[in-house]
Amino acid sequence: MKTKLSLLKREGLATADDLRGRLPGEDDKKRGPYAVIECFEEIPCNPCVVSCRFNAILPFKDINDLPYVDFSACTGCAVCARVCPGLAIFIVDESMDGDMGTITLPYEYLPLPEKGWQVLARARDGSALFPATVVRVMKGGKGKTALVSLEVPKEYLQEVRSFTVPEEEDSVPCSCAELDLAEESPTVCRCEGVDLQEIRDLIARGYKTVDEIKHRSRAGMGPCQGRSCRQIILSELARDAGVSLEEFEAGSFRPPTTPVSMDVLAKGSEEDAENS
Repeated sequence: MKTKLSLLKREGLATADDLRGRLPGEDDKKRGPYAVIECFEEIPCNPCVVSCRFNAILPFKDINDLPYVDFSACTGCAVCARVCPGLAIFIVDESMDGDMGTITLPYEYLPLPEKGWQVLARARDGSALFPATVVRVMKGGKGKTALVSLEVPKEYLQEVRSFTVPEEEDSVPCSCAELDLAEESPTVCRCEGVDLQEIRDLIARGYKTVDEIKHRSRAGMGPCQGRSCRQIILSELARDAGVSLEEFEAGSFRPPTTPVSMDVLAKGSEEDAENS
C-alpha cells in the first residue's frame, strides 16, 4: 500500500502542521522581530547556528539536526537570514501597533528593489497575494544574501514568502509621504543600509538607547562597528531627550574603536612578545 506523501514532501510547501513549534508565543511576538526558520531537511548545514551571537538558535548535537529558535533570545537581527544558503529564514516583526507588520525576505535577483517601491507579494506556492511596499533593503555581497523588508497586514505575515518586482517602467515609489523618494532620507549606516528616517522612526516608537537602535536596525553592526553612524544616532537620541550630546548617556562601546586587520591581532604587541 502506497503511503500518501505530505504537501511538504510532495511539493515543498510547508503547512501549519509543519510550522508547529517554529513560531513564537504571543508574548515573544510583542517583544520585537523574530526569525522563522522553514528548514525541514536533515542535511549537513549549520551556518545559522554558528552565526548567531545571541545563541538564539538551539545548538546542534549533530550537523544534520534541524534548526529551532529560542524566541526568548532572538533579537531578529537577521544575521542568520543573510547567511542561510537555502534562503529558508525569514524575519517577522508584528510588535508595532496597528494592523501592519513587516516580513523580511532573502532576495537573490538583480536589480534590487528600492525603499518605497510597490511589489507583488506572493505566497509559498508562488500565487499572487497583493501589492506591498518595500520599507527596507539590506544589500548582499561578501557571502551575504540581500534582504528586502515588506510592509504587509499582520494576518499575512506567515503567508508571504516571496515577491516579484514589476517591470522597470512600472516600478514607482509609494505615494505615501513618508516614503517619497523625491526627498530621500540620507543614509546613516552605510554598512547596513540604514537611513536617518528609519532611526527616527525607531526613536518615535520608544527605542531610546544606542543598543536598542542597533538591535532593531543593525545600525552600527557592520564592518566599521559604528564608526560612521554612532555619533549621528547619539545626536538623534539626545535631540529626542531634549539634552545636549555631552549630557546624553552614551552607553557601552567595546573596543576596537576602529577596524583592525587580523594580521595585527595575530602578531600581538612587542610587550606580549617579551612576556611570552
